[in-house]
Amino acid sequence: MHLEEIKQLRLSGWKGFKLYLQDSKGSRSELPVIKGIYSVGGKDGVKAWMDLEYREELKFSKERKPSPSFSLSSSHIDQELFSHLGKVIPSGGHLMISYEGEQKIHTSTLKSLSSGIPAVLTPLGTLIFRAGFHYIKDWYLAEGGHEGPRKIWGEKAPDARWEKIFLERTAQQIRPFLDKKSSSSLKELEKLARKRAQEILKVVSRI
Repeated sequence: MHLEEIKQLRLSGWKGFKLYLQDSKGSRSELPVIKGIYSVGGKDGVKAWMDLEYREELKFSKERKPSPSFSLSSSHIDQELFSHLGKVIPSGGHLMISYEGEQKIHTSTLKSLSSGIPAVLTPLGTLIFRAGFHYIKDWYLAEGGHEGPRKIWGEKAPDARWEKIFLERTAQQIRPFLDKKSSSSLKELEKLARKRAQEILKVVSRI
């Protein structure tokens, strides 16, 4: 991982940055895997947070050769990446990631939400959950044209009591979805979401 293009933004404590990946042969990804804003937090007890764009399919620069696409999810590198992101944000902080993109993870997340699948069970939502943000929601704030893209919001519990509350809320989101009858038109989408649900409920049961 290479952290680059760090710059101070207009608001105090906010920094823009881009994160690139490098393969085993030393070739850097042509586009950043992550780009966005990091904030140290602020008044009223707001903890550190990040507002990001994520690419799971990357191409790496190759001399005189066409660059094939590489999928982070195919080798579970996406989980390792999000684990590192999760460690940057302290308890009580949050992580927001846009799903308004053209890559599969974006379109699958949007289609899942549109089909009534809980945010935590979308491809992007589950990645954020695994990174330690145990309250997941679909987030969109209308601000007169300045609201930016729609995002999956992940919140990290400030303490053990809230961790339990977050996981209970997550279970309450998941169980009605598991109880309802599957739709034949969304069979594959719901099948993957149900698999994610079982994995997440295992986490919930440990608390």
